[in-house]
Amino acid sequence: MLADDCAPSHAESLAQSLRYALTYAAELSAMLADGNADPEKAAHLVQAIRNMLCAAEDELDPLDDVQKEIDAVAAIHGLSDVELFSAITDTLTSEIS
Repeated sequence: MLADDCAPSHAESLAQSLRYALTYAAELSAMLADGNADPEKAAHLVQAIRNMLCAAEDELDPLDDVQKEIDAVAAIHGLSDVELFSAITDTLTSEIS
């Protein structure tokens, strides 16, 4: 299978994590702008932002893998018949050795 069937769910999870991080950042920004920041709540919001960014990063790896497959397919489409034949036979020959 060339494309990850789960890519849309990874993309949605990525977007959701970033939305949460943005919401927490906006709340932290508003709290700091008011001048009466609660240090404990601010620390909690910073940790929540960090957690959401880590979750977003976890979703990037599968999406990066899908992009690599898409790029490989695009490269194959750009090959001439001779180049494609050579790529296949060279790969098979090197795998057999």
